[in-house]
Amino acid sequence: MDLTSKLKDWTLEYIGDGPLLLVDFSVSQGAKRTLITILVDTLEGVTIDQCALMSRKLAHFIEEGVLIEEAYNLEVSSPGLDFPLSKGWQFQKNLGRKVKVWMKNKDAENVEGTLVSNTEEAVEILTEKTVKHRKIVAKEATWFPLAEVDKIKVQVSFQ
Repeated sequence: MDLTSKLKDWTLEYIGDGPLLLVDFSVSQGAKRTLITILVDTLEGVTIDQCALMSRKLAHFIEEGVLIEEAYNLEVSSPGLDFPLSKGWQFQKNLGRKVKVWMKNKDAENVEGTLVSNTEEAVEILTEKTVKHRKIVAKEATWFPLAEVDKIKVQVSFQ
C-alpha cells in the first residue's frame, strides 16, 4: 500500500462516524519535503483543538510506522471561506448564506444569491434582480444542476 493510501485510510478511520467530516485530502511531493494537507469540518464548525489533536495523532502514526523518513509538512485545518462547497452536508451547513456560483459553461453567467435548498443533484439559489432599472427588487429562486456547476463559494458579507 502506498503512502497516500495509508494516510487516507488512517484519516478515514480516525474520523469514523463523526463529528469530524473529511472535506479534502492530499499528499504532494515538494522540492524538499512531502506536504500532507487534510481539510476537516463539522456541522457546527471545527475547532483549532480538534485540528491540533488530529495533527498530533497523525504525526505519531507517521513517525511510529516510519512512513516518511525525510522532513514533511502536515497541515490539518478547516477549509476556510475560499474553499468551494462540494458535499451535500456543506450545502446544508450553509443554507441561508450568500454564495457565488460559477458555471462550467463559460458562456453562462455566474450567479450570486442566497443558498436556499439542495438535493444530491442540484442547488437552489435565490437571486435578487432590479426590475426595469428601478429600485424594486424581484426575488427569483433557480435550481442549478451540480453537473453544470464548476464551483460554489460562500461570499463574505460585511453587513
